[in-house]
Amino acid sequence: MTALNYHGKFSTAGFSLLEVLIASTVFSVGLAGLAALLLTSIGGSADARREGIAVIAAASLATQIRVSRTALGRFLNPPEIVSRICTNGDQCTPEQQADYNFKLWQLELADSIRDARGIVCYDSTFEDGNREDSGCDGSGALGIKIFWDGPGDEANPIASPRRFVLAVN
Repeated sequence: MTALNYHGKFSTAGFSLLEVLIASTVFSVGLAGLAALLLTSIGGSADARREGIAVIAAASLATQIRVSRTALGRFLNPPEIVSRICTNGDQCTPEQQADYNFKLWQLELADSIRDARGIVCYDSTFEDGNREDSGCDGSGALGIKIFWDGPGDEANPIASPRRFVLAVN
């Protein structure tokens, strides 16, 4: 690199404008790649968080079902309206307690994972179903299915359906 200095002589010191532009371009491309990596990482973390919440919620409900097996029918076919709010001091039947616990569980799930839906059912093929059609066939093992929409990807930016299933022993 040669340039005319203030004494009127050529000098090889310093950077030319072209070199600065090339270095700036390389630096900008690197930053753009880093930003894309950061966005992908944030999206993956959010998806893993939702999956973790679904795992914990299903395990919590499975424990409640195991504790109140006499009220299993209330988890399988919950009423639309909870007849009684059951807290520490109230005397509730196992069915009323199951109604209250399941409704509370559904509300907390939908609050933790936007628009999530959870059901309890008997199913012989747990790896099917979606939010609109749970895919429960009424036979097989007892299980909990949780459905929600996850983020899309580059090929399909529309939200993709997600599912978590836990068999209840």
